[in-house]
Amino acid sequence: MWPVAIFLMAVVLFYWLAFCLTVAAWLKAIVHLLGGHFIRAALWLNVGVFMLFWWFDKPHDWDTMMPGIVFFTGLGALGTFVRFYRRHQRAVEAVPPFEPAPVVLNINIELATSPHADRHAVNDALAALASALRGAIGTGQSPRRIPGPTVN
Repeated sequence: MWPVAIFLMAVVLFYWLAFCLTVAAWLKAIVHLLGGHFIRAALWLNVGVFMLFWWFDKPHDWDTMMPGIVFFTGLGALGTFVRFYRRHQRAVEAVPPFEPAPVVLNINIELATSPHADRHAVNDALAALASALRGAIGTGQSPRRIPGPTVN
C-alpha cells in the first residue's frame, strides 16, 4: 500500500510543481516587462508559452517552438537596445558641450627675508594660493550622473 501512496504523491507533486512553474513564469514575464527588463521578460514568456503548450498537449518540440522563441527573444533584445540608447541620449543631452574658459590667476606672495617675518601672513597667503589653484583646476561638483552602464 505504501509504494502506491508514494507513487501517487510523487505524481501529484510533479503536476503541482509544473503548475507553479507555469504561473511563476507568466508572473515573472509580466513583472520583468513592466520593470523594463525586456530580455528577461522574453525568456520567461517563452517558458510560460512552452508550459501552456505542455498543459494543453500542443506540439512543443524544438522545431515548432523555435520561431516563436527566436522572435520574442529578439524583440526583447531590441527593446533593451532602445532603452539603453535612449538613456545614452539623455546623458549626452544633459552634459553641456566643453568650452574651455580662460583662467586668469594672479599670485602675489611676498616673503620677507627678515627673521622676524610674520609667519601667519605667509601661511594665509599660501592657503589663499591653494584655494585659488583648486578653483582654477575645476574641482567643482560634476553634473549628476544618470545611473546605468557607461558607454564610451
